[in-house]
Amino acid sequence: MQLSIRLHDAVDPETVLGRVLPVIAGAKGERRVAYARYAPETRVLNRRWSTTEAGTVESAAVEVEPERLHALLADDAMGDRPMRPVDGAPTWVLSDLLPGLDPERFWVRVRAIAHDGQWLGVLVVAEPRRWMLARRAEEPVDAGGDLLELCLARALVMRDREEAEETRRQALRSLAGATTERVRESERAAAEARRSAEAAQARADALERASASATEMLMDAHVEIDRRSARHQRQTRVLYLLRKLLEGNARGMDPTALADEIVRTVSEAFGGGRCSILLIDERDPELPELRLCAGVGLPPQVDASQLRVPLGFGISGEVARSGVGVVVREPAEGEPHPLGGDQWYTGDAFVSLPLVCRGRLLGVLNVTNFRSGTVDDYEVEQLRLVALCVGLLVDHAGLNERAFQTPAIG
Repeated sequence: MQLSIRLHDAVDPETVLGRVLPVIAGAKGERRVAYARYAPETRVLNRRWSTTEAGTVESAAVEVEPERLHALLADDAMGDRPMRPVDGAPTWVLSDLLPGLDPERFWVRVRAIAHDGQWLGVLVVAEPRRWMLARRAEEPVDAGGDLLELCLARALVMRDREEAEETRRQALRSLAGATTERVRESERAAAEARRSAEAAQARADALERASASATEMLMDAHVEIDRRSARHQRQTRVLYLLRKLLEGNARGMDPTALADEIVRTVSEAFGGGRCSILLIDERDPELPELRLCAGVGLPPQVDASQLRVPLGFGISGEVARSGVGVVVREPAEGEPHPLGGDQWYTGDAFVSLPLVCRGRLLGVLNVTNFRSGTVDDYEVEQLRLVALCVGLLVDHAGLNERAFQTPAIG
């Protein structure tokens, strides 16, 4: 169910806070979120609502001066209302608003919530400090603050409309037994109340549309967060892959084991079910050819010791001949480069990159059968970086000379 549908019956602040705060906190409760109500008569925050680790919202009375959070909150209520960091706020203030929060582990920001120049309260958002390293987008929090402000304003308008309607009903009840003058006064009061109710309804409808739009913006922001998180995870996997291969080479790993480790880790990091390394066998300088050094996901009938690819033949042979990689993401792109066609290919996307070191062509790295069905530009650039590092490893370990002196790799 969309959040905009769940808010259609949220006509009081308690209901609005119980439904909006968990959305700002994130689907997995990544953030700690609180809202503190501002009391203009005492100029303090006198009650807070905060999310819990269980995804619920709890309420408690507090007494916090807004200036202890940030000195500009009062000015923000009358103008722009950005998210402001509160690194200098006392620990007890943050604990009152977000019970159990460890300020050393979280980055805390606040924002004034207002409507028509009236200061309603303060939104408090705490995010893990590790997110700052990943440069997390701030749009979801900003959109969440706008959505909360719209929904609270709508609740106030609904309350004003109900009060106006009650005034009209009281005026109608007073008509019975009243004098002519009292009747006319009551009618004027009823008409005024009716106009106020209609104006409140128009404002409520506008706020309803605005809240629906803000909800969609918040959902789009969450999708963008997920996309950036997935890209960060892929980058972390690639860095781990490179470290793992370099450590193996540094330990003096057997060439056959090193080649197997390369194709296995590349396959795992990029979700390619089929990965192979073909190296140039230069023992016959008159007719150099590619030989299979290592592979995963290959058909069982492939005999590694017998597999030979002349330069210029097939995708790998053409990449080795030209020194230019081939990247296919969609079936239409692959028409000039058809795959082998056996049933062990599960998709049309593939990447075939040359392995080069010090201007010397050493072989070809192939990856296909991607779990996601294809690869994006970011993954292709990462694969190119991995191919450069693999070329360095092949050259440093002398795989071209050593791999084919041992029994054929099975």
